[in-house]
Amino acid sequence: MTYNVDGVLPAELVAGFDDGTNLLLSGPAMSGKRDLLLELLARGERDGEGAVVVTSRDPAEEVVREYEDAVGSTPNFVRVIDCVSAQSGSATDGDGVRYVSSPGDLTGMGIEFSEVARSAGGQGVDRLRVGFDSLSPLLMYVDIQRLFRFLHVFTSQIQSQGWLGVFSVDPESHDDQTINTISQLFDGVMEVRVTDGGVREVRVRGVTSTPTPWVEVT
Repeated sequence: MTYNVDGVLPAELVAGFDDGTNLLLSGPAMSGKRDLLLELLARGERDGEGAVVVTSRDPAEEVVREYEDAVGSTPNFVRVIDCVSAQSGSATDGDGVRYVSSPGDLTGMGIEFSEVARSAGGQGVDRLRVGFDSLSPLLMYVDIQRLFRFLHVFTSQIQSQGWLGVFSVDPESHDDQTINTISQLFDGVMEVRVTDGGVREVRVRGVTSTPTPWVEVT
């Protein structure tokens, strides 16, 4: 089976992603990465799939609001793992939101993700799209070796369950070696850029037979 992305990505890029695929969504700040990530997750609503978002940048309420906007209706199943609100003191127990102490609490993220996955199964949701926004703040807290080990386990769980994972990163915030090390863990990379004319373009490599050209994405 595949996770459909029609309506989000042009057909000349890719029509869908195989079960168990993990993607690195790479692009600079202000390139619309999170919008694209949430749109990719929200596309699953039409197919009865659920969504999990790990946020290390913005509070859960903001992410949920943007996700609901992307869906355009009440979501079927969405859970958020919030890594920022506990630090700012704004964490409030809400339906479908779990909190970890900081973007450096990798153990907490792993535990909460396993709990969320279990709750999805308990509600009969066996297909999940998992979004991680973003890996870049984690590298302010932990070294690349720790992050690599964490991501190896996290992506393996997504792969073994046949889910879809999309992990965003800002390549301009890290050196090439760091990005290359992280990239090894993913089946493919989806790159985003904004042209001088303000047009958002995407290309995909690793999950297609050859890297795609840059294609405009609205």
